[in-house]
Amino acid sequence: MPVKKIEKQDLLRRCWEVFNRHGYYGTSVSMLADATGLGKSGLMHHHLSKESLMRAVVEYAQEALRDYVLSVARENLPPEQRLEKLLRRQNRLAKYDRRGCFFANTALETGREGLFNEQIKTTYDEWQRAVAHILTAVLPAAEAAEIAYRLLLEYEGSVTMYKLTGDEQHLERFVSRAVALFGKEMRGQAGSKALEIQQ
Repeated sequence: MPVKKIEKQDLLRRCWEVFNRHGYYGTSVSMLADATGLGKSGLMHHHLSKESLMRAVVEYAQEALRDYVLSVARENLPPEQRLEKLLRRQNRLAKYDRRGCFFANTALETGREGLFNEQIKTTYDEWQRAVAHILTAVLPAAEAAEIAYRLLLEYEGSVTMYKLTGDEQHLERFVSRAVALFGKEMRGQAGSKALEIQQ
């Protein structure tokens, strides 16, 4: 019987939806086969194991995050607008099926075994660099990197509270606090310049 054809991106998108909904351990090869319409043998023709398929799905999710979220960091907008747009796009992903952050969910589920840790760490490193790039408009590079790290931790905490309660205000308040950094830093810079003039 000939192997059924499916575009690679479509296959990965369908598998991502299953993994995102059920988690890595909660997903069976049968579920993935049903979602792709390939059957088990057809799916295994593309990937030798569930683990290798999940690696490809994590790569797919990384690329989607780069295209939809992280690319905003380099747009031609004022820095505070870039940060707000980036975080609001990320919030939209977290609200999808109220699943939260795919990368954090996967890390929490499989991190002890280390199956996908390197890929997920790479994703978080890229997120921090993108946010730090925006923050360097008002902060020295080292301080921007440190604040980006803290924002990542706060974001994941906000997502956890959103998943627990269903209250989107946890995500909205996080965006407001992050964007307010620009006002705080601008006021601080203006105050420093005023002191220099007075001296």
